[in-house]
Amino acid sequence: MVEQVKSKGEQTKQRILETAAIMFWKSSYHKVRVDKIVELAEVNKASFYQYFKNKEYAAFESMGYMHKLTIDTIFEAAFQAEIDPVKRLEHIFNNIYQLHKKQLEGEGSCPGCPFVNMGNEMAVDSEMLRKKIESIFSDFYSYHKRICQDAMKLGLSKINMDSEVISRQLQGVLNGAMVSSKIRNCPEDILDALITAKSILKLKSYN
Repeated sequence: MVEQVKSKGEQTKQRILETAAIMFWKSSYHKVRVDKIVELAEVNKASFYQYFKNKEYAAFESMGYMHKLTIDTIFEAAFQAEIDPVKRLEHIFNNIYQLHKKQLEGEGSCPGCPFVNMGNEMAVDSEMLRKKIESIFSDFYSYHKRICQDAMKLGLSKINMDSEVISRQLQGVLNGAMVSSKIRNCPEDILDALITAKSILKLKSYN
């Protein structure tokens, strides 16, 4: 399949979007300025406003960009690499750990989760962003739900709760671990949280 070549305008928008997404992730919504986005993206301010109504809309689209990136490189990667549901869960936590470890080694800090960061800061101030983050997490829940259901079907789990509830708990553990890793600058907190995630699944003797 031949990849379609993006137009110059599409390339410009993508450069702005990728730059803004990284800035929102590693800083905060309120600290990020449009002037700095266009400076780092190496475009003029008129180009920014050609593609985004304002900073809020840029944040909205940047969350969509990070969402797709996370699905492709974390969740789908885990499901493609492993058939075993427990190993899929391990793969998800390990990939996120490696990402934070790389950030710590390269920049001296763990950035946490871009969606938790944005949600904590903007859920009250922007209903548009709150709904976007809620939708993104709903997508993540679906992967955890499949892990839970498959573990039950294969007789690996002794759990007797609704898989919908369990999926939110698993993502909650992961979110909390990323918050802890950010506060403590300790990516190992993500690996430690994997133990809690497995306990939620009430796994039977498993190797």
